[in-house]
Amino acid sequence: MMEKQSVVNPVELCEKLPAQEMFPGALFRRITEVEEFFQSIDIASDDIRALLVKTVGKIVQSGFHRDLFFGSVMEGSTISGGTAEVTRDHCIRIDAKQLNELDEDIAMALIAHELAHDHLRHFKFWDNNLENEQHADNLARAWGFDIDRFRKVCGPPRLNNRLLKIHCKKENTCLKI
Repeated sequence: MMEKQSVVNPVELCEKLPAQEMFPGALFRRITEVEEFFQSIDIASDDIRALLVKTVGKIVQSGFHRDLFFGSVMEGSTISGGTAEVTRDHCIRIDAKQLNELDEDIAMALIAHELAHDHLRHFKFWDNNLENEQHADNLARAWGFDIDRFRKVCGPPRLNNRLLKIHCKKENTCLKI
């Protein structure tokens, strides 16, 4: 298990926040609050850290802060080759290079979608259908993210080929992907 790390350096992030959020004390409280929601954080990119802070802040402001806790979040290549994913070991992996190509609101919706998977504990099981994707979309939508725009830009929910292969092997079925 990785040690809990600071989400962001407040001095570096100040320029990325709107003017009303640049008060150092308020910024420090926001960062501290975000850290409390994760088992650990391993993000090197300031842009991704800023998006994570804003995304979790929006979730908390939507009223879902009571039982909210996520596993680890880490920056790096995803196993599936996508922009972000939740792995079986309760870790959200984010590919910063791909995420940075998206508009901020779409990137935040994508992060919220993956956080919803984690919150719904989808990493514990995987069914060969799209219900988990729909549940994650619905929760992210309830948190206030524009999932319809996210889906318009990133495409409809689809099964992860890597997970489909694992499922087929486990069930001794042969499906062409």
